Amino acid sequence: MRKVILVDDEMFARKGLAGLIPWERYGFEVVGEAEDGEEALALIGRLTPDVVVTDIRMPVLDGLEMIREAQERGYGSTHFIIISGFGDFKYAQQAVRFGVQDYLLKPIDEYELIASLVRIGEQLKREQERAEAEDALRRPSLFEALVSGRAEERELEAGRHTLGWPADLQYRYYAVELNDAPPEEDAEAALRRAGDVARALARAVTDTAALPPCAGEPYVHFRDRYELGLLVPGAIAPQEAKALGERLARAAGSGEGIAPRVYIGEAASGLRRARQSFLSAQETRKAKFAKSGETVLLFEEIRDAEPGACREIEPAVYASLLEGLEENDADAMAGALDRMLAAFREERFAPDAVAAAVSRVVYGATAIVRTMQGDDRRLTTMNATLGWQETPRSLAGLRDLLLAFLAECAGYISSLRESIGKGDIAKIKAYIDRHFHENISLKSIAQRYYMNAVYLGQLFKKTYQVYFNEYVLQLRIQEAKRQLRQTDKKVYEIAASVGFCNADYFVTQFEKVERKTPTAYKNAISEKL
Repeated sequence: MRKVILVDDEMFARKGLAGLIPWERYGFEVVGEAEDGEEALALIGRLTPDVVVTDIRMPVLDGLEMIREAQERGYGSTHFIIISGFGDFKYAQQAVRFGVQDYLLKPIDEYELIASLVRIGEQLKREQERAEAEDALRRPSLFEALVSGRAEERELEAGRHTLGWPADLQYRYYAVELNDAPPEEDAEAALRRAGDVARALARAVTDTAALPPCAGEPYVHFRDRYELGLLVPGAIAPQEAKALGERLARAAGSGEGIAPRVYIGEAASGLRRARQSFLSAQETRKAKFAKSGETVLLFEEIRDAEPGACREIEPAVYASLLEGLEENDADAMAGALDRMLAAFREERFAPDAVAAAVSRVVYGATAIVRTMQGDDRRLTTMNATLGWQETPRSLAGLRDLLLAFLAECAGYISSLRESIGKGDIAKIKAYIDRHFHENISLKSIAQRYYMNAVYLGQLFKKTYQVYFNEYVLQLRIQEAKRQLRQTDKKVYEIAASVGFCNADYFVTQFEKVERKTPTAYKNAISEKL
């Protein structure tokens, strides 16, 4: 309801005016009466009415002087209607100069008064909408000025007026982070959700009985699509602050698939020190992965903890992960990844160290793709994985993202290997035929042809119905037999010439294939001559 004050030195005139029209039907309520201008000024200062309906001729201070004085005192938001028995043009001129909304002559026509009130009501509505729009435009820059420490006295005053925040209360900054949004989500959908979350957060703060009442709805600041910030007033003890953080997390987590995290700054005395709380909330965020099991992190609880570690993942874990990738072993990849994520938590990896470890995995995987002459730009999960910090991730969300990326890489590598294998297996056999006498192995040949050693072994067996090592041994033994028949070389010389570093081992392998030693084989040939 809009507030109205009636001013007239005649009590019966005031009572008659109060009963002349159904004020409430038109959105107005008579909240006070005054018998002269001086008394009216006191009421205006105390009640801040929207409309004052006043006579002109009154003792002590007449209506026009009262209006002039009201404007000088800064009561410019109040609208005035003059009711007078004088139709003098001089009075009307003065009324216009003072910004009076209407000048009605006695006896009052109720329909004229209603029409005047309706016009004022519509104007008040427009003014309110304009003021709210202006406040909405000012709030983001005002909020940023407060938390950045750039706020001057006028911003502090604006904070008191626009945001309804007393300057002398304690404040805590709450950063609400929305984790694990779908990688393919568009900006419009993210903004819609952020708007829904902002309204839910405002309701959660409003419903918190422990907080002091503030004018208007709590302001929730959009730092970006995935982070919202609040300055919450009141001398809130740490446990109460954490309870509010949990309430905010529940409000923010109503969206499907979203994992909210709330980082609470230390209490700061007054708006002027709001930045202190903001910075401590950002410091609290650094414990995000070390305390991945907690939804709400309070600065007081992490303040004395050891700082996050700047270290690398263990080489064995990294090697195991890439080996699982090359072998397309989902269980091995998941196991190695889980060990890496456990290290993030247990060894208190700093966010920068986590980012470096993730980058190392991504670049290691894509290096394998490129080595096999693949194009990593074809990986659909590549951009989302590289840009994972642009869309906040919990440890569980990061795991899902990396597993999806590794699975796609493994599938792509497998298809590349199959493609390479179909065209190159004959080349590989020809290479073995030419180089069997050298120190070759399945692993060295796999590296030469950009293939996984396990896969190459399987492909060779499938194509030639013999295992790689057996085939190489056959070639070496056949060549050794030729030299035993056609040359006078010593056994150790023949062993070295066909790829055996150890003569005794050569003899053992020869005997296993031919059922006799090299010497016995040579002697048997000699006896037949």
